[in-house]
Amino acid sequence: MKNITYSNELSVEDYCILRKSVGWADVSPTIVSQALNKSDYIISASVGSVKVGMARVMSDGTQALVMDVIVHPDYQGNGIGNFMMNGIMEYLHNSLHDGQHLLVNLNSTKGRESFYIQYGFEIRPSENFGTGMAQWVSENELHNQKSKKHPPRDF
Repeated sequence: MKNITYSNELSVEDYCILRKSVGWADVSPTIVSQALNKSDYIISASVGSVKVGMARVMSDGTQALVMDVIVHPDYQGNGIGNFMMNGIMEYLHNSLHDGQHLLVNLNSTKGRESFYIQYGFEIRPSENFGTGMAQWVSENELHNQKSKKHPPRDF
């Protein structure tokens, strides 16, 4: 596909549109704004003025989390995800200095794990990593998380 441009900018509106394009749950614009402002690295793909992909990273210097890797379904298969992941991995490698190590985590959407394996990510559990764990935390429920069924997470 021609005319794909990349930048380190992403608006709240474009973030919400891209989430919706892949069937992820809505998030309030206020929360999205906070999330984008706390991101250490953002990369987005555009065709003309339309955002067709995004990904972001949050890091504390010892660990990083790759988040929200999305390519609009109409534009998948054009190398956009690969370009964005290469940008993320370059950013992470360039952030290291003085022999530093960084544990990079991500939560793949089910069935998309093989995409991330090519970037060195391992499916858990593995020889190097235990089972990954997660839970939903709800505003209305502070206990009994085990018995509560939550909607699918959009990792």
